[in-house]
Amino acid sequence: MIGALLGKALMAVGLFMCSVNSDVFHAWVIQILLPSLPPDCVVVMDNATFHKRLDTQKVIDDAGHIIEYLPPYSPSC
Repeated sequence: MIGALLGKALMAVGLFMCSVNSDVFHAWVIQILLPSLPPDCVVVMDNATFHKRLDTQKVIDDAGHIIEYLPPYSPSC
């Protein structure tokens, strides 16, 4: 499952019967996420490798959105 939050609302949900990899994520961005987003959004993602695929970043940017990545996880002692 891949989903996106807009405010407190879950939107752009994709259910998959396979493991999510960069190809699945890229297709979800193009087919489900981007058509659902209002203009000029900030897309926040963690640092999963498939989030950093260059053509995925490009389609988000070309659609007029900004990408921000969360800082790496660092548990407190």
